Amino acid sequence: MDHSLSKLERYQAIAQDIINDYAGYKPSQGNIELRAIAAQDSYLLISFGWNGERRVHSVILHLRIVDDKFWLERDETEEGITQDLLDRGVPHQDIVLAFYHPEDRKLTEFAIA
Repeated sequence: MDHSLSKLERYQAIAQDIINDYAGYKPSQGNIELRAIAAQDSYLLISFGWNGERRVHSVILHLRIVDDKFWLERDETEEGITQDLLDRGVPHQDIVLAFYHPEDRKLTEFAIA
């Protein structure tokens, strides 16, 4: 990672890399596409298509960057992306598990807000 980048630019690149990596997977069932979407420091991975007669359309992953922290709004990935962030050098204090109630966040090793 280029250390001449600002923290925000590094985090934007990390978020983009993560959603692009996940978008490259092919779901094992149905005719389903995965699409990475990035806009205004929000990063989404959506799935859409058909699994037999059933329509599939959902948000699998939603990350936001707010005040130089990653806010994990939704994470329906199999293994979770928290470890992906840690593996890319993001410290615990820069990760907010936003899908937990603020009181419950106090019980984790990650940022409260």
